[in-house]
Amino acid sequence: MNRREMLKYTALITGGALSASFTSVFLSGCSKPETDTSELHFFGEDAFERVSLMADTILPRTDSPSATDVNVHHTIDTMIGLVFDMDFKTSFREQWEELELFLDDRNFLNLSQSERVELVRSIELNNGVCTSSAKRAYTELKQQTIAYYLTTEEIGKNYLNYLPIPGDYRPTITIDEVNNRAWTI
Repeated sequence: MNRREMLKYTALITGGALSASFTSVFLSGCSKPETDTSELHFFGEDAFERVSLMADTILPRTDSPSATDVNVHHTIDTMIGLVFDMDFKTSFREQWEELELFLDDRNFLNLSQSERVELVRSIELNNGVCTSSAKRAYTELKQQTIAYYLTTEEIGKNYLNYLPIPGDYRPTITIDEVNNRAWTI
């Protein structure tokens, strides 16, 4: 076997191994996320239920899907658990515990949707109903919910303007030309 054949076989074997792992990661990313709570990365099951209800209170189902319909709650758990640094996790956990106490005191899990909206509105207005730590946790959760919602494929392709290959640059257009929608990308 000469050197050229050896390099060819090595490239084939290495490329095949990399392609297989890449393919598996890519395909798992394309599949619909699990809806069970067995693989949570940051929140416990009870806290995850609160996150889900909070996300759906922030972005409920209307003519577009709710936050949990596009799995924003799983994305939040994964991002905080696997991506954010330890300082953020520690800080957020302390703030989240304050928010959980506040929500539990008001029986959040058993409230109707309209009552949850009113409770969230009181947190946002900060009429002295909760601590500043609880409000920071809510604000962080709200920011992540909106950001991850707007970056989902479902919302980007079906509810916003989506143009994967842009055409000519047009610096000024009317809002009617884009169907009164924001751009995905």
